[in-house]
Amino acid sequence: MGALVLGIMIFVCGLVLRASAKQPAQANLKPVAGLLTVVGPLIAIFGTMFSSVVIVESGYAGVKLRLGAAVGQVREGMHFLVPGMEEIVQMEVRTQKVESKATAASRDLQPVTADLALNFRIDPAKASDLYKNLGTDYNSRIIAPAIQEAIKVVTAQYTAEDLIRQRQKVKTEVEAEMTRRLSQYWIIVDPGGLSITNFEFSAEFNRAIEAKQIAQQDAEKQKFVLQRAELEKQTKIAQAQGEAEAAKLNALALKEAGGELVVAREWIAKWDGKVPQVSGGQGMIIDLRSILNDMKTTP
Repeated sequence: MGALVLGIMIFVCGLVLRASAKQPAQANLKPVAGLLTVVGPLIAIFGTMFSSVVIVESGYAGVKLRLGAAVGQVREGMHFLVPGMEEIVQMEVRTQKVESKATAASRDLQPVTADLALNFRIDPAKASDLYKNLGTDYNSRIIAPAIQEAIKVVTAQYTAEDLIRQRQKVKTEVEAEMTRRLSQYWIIVDPGGLSITNFEFSAEFNRAIEAKQIAQQDAEKQKFVLQRAELEKQTKIAQAQGEAEAAKLNALALKEAGGELVVAREWIAKWDGKVPQVSGGQGMIIDLRSILNDMKTTP
């Protein structure tokens, strides 16, 4: 359209100069006037031709406007328009990404701030409808509010602690809620297209969580100490029982083999060759000589 207007203006200037060139004093303007009267129409013609051709780029859908009203859409590629009456608005239909920060409250009334990233795309077959209803500013008009509302709806069903422990489930539910809301406006959320990159809570809640973790660690430590003490107790009991059983068996052996003989044999085993051959004490006399003779004759 601009080339057409420019061409007409140049042509008019050429005609004015040609009229002036008829006077003898301005005869030198005749060549310039002739050039302008030729160049002007050429600019108007070729400019109009080029302005009537529009190329819709790959990854975009073209919304055709006629006198400002959306009358349909065209696919990617080259298209011819009526100059001065029609134009093309290109709407991106490739996957786009928007990042947002949403604030809400948990079920236990803890303030929660979530950092989100959403991958979405426009339904290629509905680009014209989207343009009619929302124009090109669909991000701030629809997507950003949908993110805020989806976060509020889902986080209100969980306690702050559950939001941390069940993060994947929360993400899935927020994504489903956003998919439902945005599909009404021909905006498609990619499968798995939502990411919750961070949950932020109040400083008081963070301190409470930290104190709880410390208490849990102390409890686990105390549990370990008690278990260790119990193990040591059981070990000592088992040891005492073993010693008692050994003493019982020794006593039984002494009884069956003759206590005096067994004691004497143990004493002799430790004899260094200097003790008397007869020993006694506490009412017991041991004849060491007879015991030695018995040991020599015993096969």
